[in-house]
Amino acid sequence: MSDRPVPRGGISEIRGHMVATAKVASTDGIFIASNESVYGPGNSAREAIITSAGGVERYPEDGTARLANAIGARFSIDPGMICCGFGSDDLLARLARAYLTPGDELIHTLHGYPKIPNYAYANDAHPVAANDKDFTADVDAILERVTERTRIIMLANPDNPAGTYLSGAEVRRLHANLNGRVLLVLDSAYAEYADAADYEDPTKLVESSNNVVMTRTFSKVFGLAGLRVGWVYGPDEIIDTLARIGITFPVSVAALAACEAALADHAHFDMVVRENSRIREMFSRELSELGVKVIPSQTNFVLAQFQDPQRATDAHTALEAEGIFARRLVGGDFSKCIRFTMGADTEMNQCISALAKWLGTRD
Repeated sequence: MSDRPVPRGGISEIRGHMVATAKVASTDGIFIASNESVYGPGNSAREAIITSAGGVERYPEDGTARLANAIGARFSIDPGMICCGFGSDDLLARLARAYLTPGDELIHTLHGYPKIPNYAYANDAHPVAANDKDFTADVDAILERVTERTRIIMLANPDNPAGTYLSGAEVRRLHANLNGRVLLVLDSAYAEYADAADYEDPTKLVESSNNVVMTRTFSKVFGLAGLRVGWVYGPDEIIDTLARIGITFPVSVAALAACEAALADHAHFDMVVRENSRIREMFSRELSELGVKVIPSQTNFVLAQFQDPQRATDAHTALEAEGIFARRLVGGDFSKCIRFTMGADTEMNQCISALAKWLGTRD
């Protein structure tokens, strides 16, 4: 018997999934590593944060209900099917804690969101990787991995760090072939950026099912990453379960004020989506013209693939020498990649120039 506290065995299996950017002494530089919105929140959200400081001595007693109502009004969905949390990461972790027991299986895609296996490990469950095709989830491969122990299938759509997506038809085909005891979790953190004609917002699938949930976030298109707010849309029973195991007052006074204002600011939202699409297209085209392989993206970032891991490391080092901090990733084919969050025009042009200089294609 151990003479010290011992955590769950699976926790020791948890590994980091990102290579940290260089630590810099100042704020100088171009930071395009963490998929934040370069545009930040709109003016109304900024002002709401400042105004909220006058009430931070109080708990937001009705915070989650107020925010659920605002989300419901913004997206024309039922606020009673919404649970808010401390970022979508909190909600994904809650789903795993509520619906996985030791020995259960959580299916994810091989090159999908790298943090998903950790949700299984933290609950002594088994993460099961399904092969993908060119960084894109493969429904048939996922279904082949389903067993009697499968309890959750977790899929980011669009995905991170690849930026790829499954069409609405493929998501519905996946769901149609699942037993009702299997929970399909669709992490839709980047849904607002998706403009492919066959991409579908999963709200209708959630509303017509009892085993599908969708998670969303205020960290991306709304520009509120530092406030850590997410939400999940799902059947009443699942929402009740998640609420029961959540922390008390999961949405702060400042976060509540900012999110309500951001939801009402349609002009800023539309600008962010429009500019992201334009710059993503430009940056992808410029990378391709430099001879760098680009994985087509439906998000606010682009994954670039180099010939081998050393080449990717050298490119990353060259960029950091120019004060440009993108993201290196760990494991599998990601070791050959760099992920670039979309910044402003000038930032992405400087990034292209630095890569071109490193490649020797420009002076």
